[in-house]
Amino acid sequence: MSGSSPEAARAASRPRVSLRALVAPLTSGATVRAGVFLVVGGLVAGAYGLLIEGFAQMFADPRTATPTTAALAVVATTLAVAPPFLAPVRTVEVLAARTLLDVDVPTPSDRPRPAARWRGAAWFALHLVLGLVVVVSLLVVVPLVLDLLLSVLGTRSVVGPGWLPAWLAHPPVRLLLAFLVVVALPYVVVGARAVLRSAAPVLLGPDQSERIAELEAQTARLVARNRLAQDVHDGVGHALTITVLQAAAAARTVESDPVATRRSLAAIEETGRHAMAELDDLLRRLRSPGSAPLPGRDPSPEDDDLTTLVRRARETGADVTLDLVGDVGRAPDEVVHEVYRVAQESLTNALRHAPGAPVAVRVVRTADLGVEVRNPLPPGPRVAEERRGHGLAGMRERVTALGGTLVAGPDGGAWVVRASLPVVEDEQETREAST
Repeated sequence: MSGSSPEAARAASRPRVSLRALVAPLTSGATVRAGVFLVVGGLVAGAYGLLIEGFAQMFADPRTATPTTAALAVVATTLAVAPPFLAPVRTVEVLAARTLLDVDVPTPSDRPRPAARWRGAAWFALHLVLGLVVVVSLLVVVPLVLDLLLSVLGTRSVVGPGWLPAWLAHPPVRLLLAFLVVVALPYVVVGARAVLRSAAPVLLGPDQSERIAELEAQTARLVARNRLAQDVHDGVGHALTITVLQAAAAARTVESDPVATRRSLAAIEETGRHAMAELDDLLRRLRSPGSAPLPGRDPSPEDDDLTTLVRRARETGADVTLDLVGDVGRAPDEVVHEVYRVAQESLTNALRHAPGAPVAVRVVRTADLGVEVRNPLPPGPRVAEERRGHGLAGMRERVTALGGTLVAGPDGGAWVVRASLPVVEDEQETREAST
């Protein structure tokens, strides 16, 4: 029986470091980009150091240690400490981390929370500290290597036989030391880069509250787009249904009743013009969701007007009645809009699936705003199934989004769509209504 020992299995699971992986930092563009990022941080840290040293010398000199110097120090300290807490600085740091450190950090919020500002300041400080390490290493390595090379060539330098140990007095050993020192510098950059890459998601990335806020904003955008898409479906579907019915009516009367034909063609023109205006506005809002409040109103003066909706349906020859009970118009725009859309989609379905049948539209205003669309069920076993399409699901979604309820289905030989939406009035509207 063949097998492997636990020691062999552990040895096989250990990561193998190849020569190519060891040499990669010496030729990688990522090392160069990280080096640039760190050198910039080191230079900024040097500027802070010069500022501190300058004020230390001023306070040490009795001739300049005055209240004016103290006030200047307070102003300079404020200006020096403030940048790490500013949102634009954090944004620049995020973009730099993406470009120069190859780390995926999401774009920060324009109004970060205090905790995010402190984390951004911690990243700024870490960037400066590691950058200072790299810059100091660079300032040590370059002179040391030059001195070693000059000493090998017999030129007088800081590094000499009297300073170095005896085993480093030989020129080949000095050349090897110079080579090792030069090679070590990229690995310092690689180590600092690894530290920054591991810290970036924690210090520059969003915290839990920011993630939740972003998910909520994303959900709101998706809901808004779905609403607009549903508006496109409802508006275009209704316009096409009216147009088809009017065209059929015009075809029937083109020879026997030219006046009725012209009336049908005029209705088709009016329906098409209104549908185009509505479609243009909805597509504009789909491209730029923030261009108008949601749910918006159509650009026509007849927006959300149930009377106009019913009138256009009657012009097709349909038997449609409208019953308005209570002060239907005194409700928030979004509620009136959704009631209009429910009536529109229900009426469209009735005209499509039960042509010629009478349709009753009833809107009642009590504590809620309710709408009911009822039409007799035509004969056929699959009528109820045909009604359960995307339109009904879309109506239920938009009504539920406003805290309302919607039921649809057969009821005593009729197909009934019934929706109820809560109405929340502000205090000013209530006072105006009472007076």
